[in-house]
Amino acid sequence: MLDRYQQQQGKMIADTVAVDRDALQAFTTKVSREVLGGLNCALTFVGDQLGLFKAMAELGPTNSEALSEHLGLSERWVREWLYQQACTHHIEYDESTSTFSLSPEASIVLATPEHPAYLGGMLHSVTAMYETLGDLPESFRTGLGQSYDDKGESCACGIERMSKKFQSDHLVPDLLPRLDGIVGKLEAGAQVADVGCGAATSTVAMGRAFPDSAFSAYDISVNALARAKGNIDASGLSNIRLCNSDHDPLPEDGSLDLVTTFDVIHDSTHPRELIRAIRRSLRDDGTWLCADIRGGSSFEENLRENPFAGMAYSFSVLVCMSSGLSVPDGAGLGTLGFHEQKAREMSEAEGFSRFRLVEYEGDQFNAFYEIRP
Repeated sequence: MLDRYQQQQGKMIADTVAVDRDALQAFTTKVSREVLGGLNCALTFVGDQLGLFKAMAELGPTNSEALSEHLGLSERWVREWLYQQACTHHIEYDESTSTFSLSPEASIVLATPEHPAYLGGMLHSVTAMYETLGDLPESFRTGLGQSYDDKGESCACGIERMSKKFQSDHLVPDLLPRLDGIVGKLEAGAQVADVGCGAATSTVAMGRAFPDSAFSAYDISVNALARAKGNIDASGLSNIRLCNSDHDPLPEDGSLDLVTTFDVIHDSTHPRELIRAIRRSLRDDGTWLCADIRGGSSFEENLRENPFAGMAYSFSVLVCMSSGLSVPDGAGLGTLGFHEQKAREMSEAEGFSRFRLVEYEGDQFNAFYEIRP
């Protein structure tokens, strides 16, 4: 009886709801392309990991036999990978010579780590998220997210690769001089904390440039701290101290000249408490350099005007908001949750009185704030 009723209701809905077949086909095509994007991201990352793109950039037009021999890989696997990458137009195929090649643009994006447009780190981060997708339904049910360590070492490595170019090559020469009086203080010898340092590429860059200053690199992620230790040890610098914030928190005596946070606040489980701790650690003439994701102050603004909003909200559900909700009372600001208006409000509430947006266009994802007591 119930089954017959449900069948009748279904028929009535089908009869009364007009389906635009062209619109249905268009939407099906859209989702199919997104499925392809997920598959392609994974296989492009494989190419990055195996050095396939780098080898193609070095060899020029090539085929599966030459490429596999060059890298010591199985020809059959390389051949199918080349077919897949050609069909998604990451690489080019010349039918007259049966060879595959990279365009100059593809060579930059996929095979040139030192270029700002290189996206190998982004691919690494995204594919690292795939490993924990099975845990997401439980997060939706309970409201409890995952910490960065729950995401595994691969996530920490991907994030390091994403941020390394700016932090290693542009932070010191391009951004720090835009802050009022900071370079002079660092040259004379300042006390600095790099909070949420991750792999400490930012700390190492500053430590190398300013040998008379003392730097403390703080994080709570075991995976990040391990990568930071490796980078600090490899640098040979003696003016950097590595700290686990859970056991060795920021000083509360107003002894620091500079605190830096690079994409940290929006991930924090307790951002207000962290901002309060930063204020207590700073001298009255100190500076907090805060970098966080550029975005609008509302969803509607991001939907209309932010070309990266879809990617940012994706990262948020998978990593950033999840990290912020990894404890029962977590704030869960999310990737776009610490926008300029929020940053102004929260910093003022915790004792800061001066706030300036630093004009710097070298990073398309981040906004930079000079925040002072």
